[in-house]
Amino acid sequence: MYSREMILESAQKLSASIQSLETIQHYQRIETQIHQNEQIAQYMAELKQNQKQSVNLQNYDKPVAFARSEEKIEEIQTKIDGIPIVNEFKKAQHQANELLHVVIGTLSARIQHENIEAEDDQTHE
Repeated sequence: MYSREMILESAQKLSASIQSLETIQHYQRIETQIHQNEQIAQYMAELKQNQKQSVNLQNYDKPVAFARSEEKIEEIQTKIDGIPIVNEFKKAQHQANELLHVVIGTLSARIQHENIEAEDDQTHE
């Protein structure tokens, strides 16, 4: 059986290995660029403000103003999506997520296999 410390140590090693992968490093570099981009920050602040306004308009049953607010949100989102680094970020994020899903699936399968073997060993004793 594995101790808590052994599991945590293995998890730390796995985390370091994952972070050293080019796919993850590429994603992190682009994420940093996104956070440093003033134009994106400005659009995001505007988007957040309009989303809050939209929720309020919906709550106060103002359908016409709500529709205009939703159009404004779509316009802002289109501007954000038109920035090349945003599309690159989305692609890198998708690739990183796919990689992590593979790792998680592999770990899950291996843990299940280990558990089945451990149960078999216990029943044969």
